[in-house]
Formats: sequence, structure tokens, C-alpha cells
Amino acid sequence: MSWITDCSDKTFCQTFGGCSGGKAFMTEKAVTNCGSPNINYSYRIDLNNDNVVDIQSSADTVDATFQVGTHRITWRATDNCGNLLQCTYLFQVKDCQPPSLLCINGLTQSLDQPDCTIGFTASQFILTLNDNCTPLNQIELGIRKAGDGMGFPEQDSIHFDQCEKGFNNIEVWVRDGDGLTNVCTNYVLIQDSNEDCICNNDADVHWNGCARTFSNQQLNTFRLNTRLETLPNAANPLVKNYSQMVEDSCYTLHLNGIPFGNDYRAVVRGERKLGPLVGVTTFDLVLTSKHILALEPFTSVYQSVAADVNQSKSVTTFDIVETRKLILGIYDTFPLAPAWRITRPVANPSQVANFNALVDTYQVFLPNLIDDVNFQGLQFIGIKYGDVNGSAMLQGEPGADDRYQAPPILFQTDDIWLEAGAEVLAPFRFTENMRLDGWQLALLADPDRIQFLELSGLPPDHFVLHAHSLRALWADGAGASFAPDAPVFYLKIRAIQSGWLSKALSFDPEKLRPEVYVSEVSLEESRRPLVLHHGAQERPQSVFFPPSPNPFSRETSFDVWMAQDGTVHLEIFDLNGRLLQADQFEVEAGLQSLRVSGSLLPVQGVLMYRIRADKSVSSGKLVRVTD
Repeated sequence: MSWITDCSDKTFCQTFGGCSGGKAFMTEKAVTNCGSPNINYSYRIDLNNDNVVDIQSSADTVDATFQVGTHRITWRATDNCGNLLQCTYLFQVKDCQPPSLLCINGLTQSLDQPDCTIGFTASQFILTLNDNCTPLNQIELGIRKAGDGMGFPEQDSIHFDQCEKGFNNIEVWVRDGDGLTNVCTNYVLIQDSNEDCICNNDADVHWNGCARTFSNQQLNTFRLNTRLETLPNAANPLVKNYSQMVEDSCYTLHLNGIPFGNDYRAVVRGERKLGPLVGVTTFDLVLTSKHILALEPFTSVYQSVAADVNQSKSVTTFDIVETRKLILGIYDTFPLAPAWRITRPVANPSQVANFNALVDTYQVFLPNLIDDVNFQGLQFIGIKYGDVNGSAMLQGEPGADDRYQAPPILFQTDDIWLEAGAEVLAPFRFTENMRLDGWQLALLADPDRIQFLELSGLPPDHFVLHAHSLRALWADGAGASFAPDAPVFYLKIRAIQSGWLSKALSFDPEKLRPEVYVSEVSLEESRRPLVLHHGAQERPQSVFFPPSPNPFSRETSFDVWMAQDGTVHLEIFDLNGRLLQADQFEVEAGLQSLRVSGSLLPVQGVLMYRIRADKSVSSGKLVRVTD
């Protein structure tokens, strides 16, 4: 028995024009392989998520009005065979209606004398303004010149000078108390009827270059920040700050409106923000350990910088400790290092300890600027802190750490029958003799069935244990041997209700991808996925991996490992259970990649998939977004 809808958090808008509540429509559907297809549904609603059940019903649909706020709903589904399925999520009722805005059709003004400037406020362009919830005097106003930025403007007034005569497009913004915005585009016509305000000549400065990671991937979606200022003792001091988002690897940075005749200095730096854990795995700890032990030293200073997460300009076991805390979820970001460092290329990267060779900025001097200038070749290198092997994914594309070249390894524990209230000690072991450099995994407990109590067999700083989740890892650059008769660790478990352990325990790949790192093999084959197995040590005939990338726009891939040649069936549904696509793939034994084109799917948003081969079945959520 399984859900075919997503059972995930939902958001609903309050009633149009109102401010107190809104209508919510929810339904969840399940399927069963029981003899009779009849399924009975019920739900409980906890208004305001305060652990008090306020509404109970045996209906299979919620269609009602709720107050503004965040609420929790728990669905239950039972079939005629006594199977029970349950899911819980939050639903929010909020204000979705932005302020209503009507602007006048432009303004015409002459430049003021003697400074040849003119100023405007946002309120000058507003004809009518109101909001369903926020009082008029509490609505924020903003204004900017068109193309001067993104998001809500920081200022509510703008100024024009003699070099901006003629038509100028502007944006007038409003924002209510719930952060909802509205904007109208408008124009101002700047005039100088007596021709008293002459525009001074100015220059345009361009920089061109490209950015890549130290593993030679194109670095997409980063920001360039530039500060341009006159040198000390300038007659007319000037400071300008520019910021430009670069979507592609190569860029042209444009600085305009720089007055002639001054000496300038410009400083250009890059930045990139991405989840700190992206690209960081226990494999990076293995590589760092091998470097520290001089078994396999780093080959570039970029690796040394990536490993130096405590910013000490050295690579030590302290960096391993900090990275381990990030992988285990003790940290959500490195305390002393940003997610990325964007730096200039190093002339000799093979000097792995030469931290001082890295310079993050370009500094350019423009003496007596009297013409446009174009600089070429301002290259950048992107370094993801903690990601020693350079595997971080860029712009949602599959990264080097997202594909396996070797078959999975079984991580086995006994399928124990648990009596309600009983406590058991479950051993976990690999099912074959191996020599490993490291491993990592995350376990998830069904909170209605079992509770984790205690873990033994690992150092305390190698795992984080909660009542219903576990993150654990181990890494040693020198490697160690593991045998099936020697458990890796023991997990003490308490049963909340009676049942088999296999029904209550699973890997949690979204928290930490389960994998091992095998010693003394090629780099491509050293990383192998882990599959959680209960009972007899029989290798499964097929193993499915989550789709990647996910979310996706143009294409996603489903990786499948098959013990022998066979047929794989892939089905994709919308949230109403309607079949959108069904494919059948004839695949050979080994690790195969099944590609799905987004252009073949008629809808976007959240979808559900089901993939099966022989007796093995896997399902999950798939998200398609716009380009």
C-alpha cells in the first residue's frame, strides 16, 4: 500500500479581498495491492500547529475555509486487508494578494538650476493605492531607474542630471506588510529648454573574462562586485559600486558614466552562494586524510584551499573535524569559511602549500581617463570549501559525485520482529570482505514504529543520533578492512508498536547519500553506493537511485543498477494520479542511466514517478521547472 500523491506541505491564499482566512482544498490518494481496491480515508487537523487536534473527519477530501496561519493535517488510509498508511504535513493560509496600484502616465520636468538636477519621489507617480490587509500609511514605496537592479528598491526617490535629458524609464514599487509587491513602469521626460545644462563627456569601461572551477567545470551563476573610486586628492571625488550577476561562464562587465579627466582605481571581486554541503562528502575527508598522511598528497593549491575550512592557511586534522561536523549536520555552514571562494588563477598551482599565492581581486588603475577602455582576460577560479575533489554541482546539472561506476554494496542488519515496548540491539555490517577508506550514511526511523536510543561501535564525533534519525560516517586515509562477521556499529532501538524492523527503518539519501569508498581501486570505481538490506545476505536484482537533477527543466536521468539484463518500466503521474508518461527500457546488466526529456511532459510543477524492474519497485517526487 502506498501514496500516489505527494503528501507534502501546501499553501493556500486567503479569500480575495479579505484578510482573515482562506479556502483550502486537499485530497490524498493511495493505491493497494490488496484483493479489494476499496480504501478508507480519514484526517485530523491541528489548527495553528499547536499540538491540539481541532478537526477530525472520515472524509477523503478537505474543502473548507481556515484562518490565516500555519496548520497541520494528518491523513490515514486503510484497506480491507488491515494495512494502514499515514502521512503528516503543514498547510498554510496566507495573504497572496499584492497591493492594488494605478500609476499616472509619466511626468515632464525641466532640470533645476544651478546644479542641473531634478528629483522625484515614488508618491508623485501613484494615482491610486490600496491593500486588502495593510493600512495605506504602512505600505512601503520604492522607485528606481529601469534596469538599475532587481527586487524591491531600497530608496523611495531618484534623481536625474544633465546627461539624462530625454525619456527615462522608471519603476515604481509598493510592498504590503506581508512582503507582497506590485510595480508599474513609467517614464519621466527631462527637459532643458534654455540649453543651460551641458552633459559632460564620460567613459565606458569594459572587463572581459571567464570563470571555471579548479576541476575545470564552467562556473555558472556568480556575481561580480566592482568598486570604482577616484584616487586620493581628486578635485571631484567619486565612488561608484557596481554589481552584476553572471549567468554564463564568460562575462563582460560594463561600467558606464565615468567622468573624464580623473585618476581612478577599480577593484573587481567575485562571489557565489550555494548550499555549504553541496559537493562535500566523506570522500573529501578521505582525500584530506591521505594528504595529511602523505599517502596521496594534493596536486594543487586549490585543493589545499578547499580543505582549509578553518582558514588557518594549512591543512590539518582540525579541518577534518570541521568538515565532519558539516556533513553530520552539527553545522549548517562553516563557521570561518564562506560556501565559495572566487579567486584569480595561480601561476603555479602545483605549489600546494602556497596559500599566499591566491589573490581574490583584480585591481586596475585608470590614470587620466579620457576615453573608453576595454580590458581582456580577467579570469577567475571557483573553489567550493570542503569539496576537495571538485565535485560540486553547477546550475542544477549532474556533478561528478552524482554517478556511480561500480555496483552497490549491501549494508545488512537482521529483520527483527519487534514487540511494542521492547528494546533490541541491532548490528549493522557489510556483507562482503572489503578494505575501505571511508563510508557515510543516514538512517531514518518511522516515528510511529520505532525510536533510536543509542549507538555503539563508533567514536562519538563520528555520528549524530536523534530519536528518529542518524547521520554517521567514518574515514581513514590509511584504510581499514571490514568483514561480514564484524559489525560496523550497533544501534539500540525501542519499538513503539509491534512489527518488523524492515518496515520501520530506511536510508535517508536526502540527508546524506549512502556510499562507501573502496581502497586500492581506480578513483572512478572507489565510490560505490550502499543499499540497506534486511535478513539474508542476498544481493538485490536491481537498485534504483533518485533522479538527477531534481528539480529539472530540460532533462533528468534515473540511474538503475541491474544484476542481469532486463526490462525497466518508468511511469510519471500528476498529483491527481493521471498517467502522463510510461516508458519501457531494455537495459543491460550493470549501472545504466535512463534519460527523460522534459519536453515530453505536458505539465510543470510537482509530479510523481514509479520505477520497477522484476519485483523491485521505487517511487518518489519529481519536480519540473521552467528554463
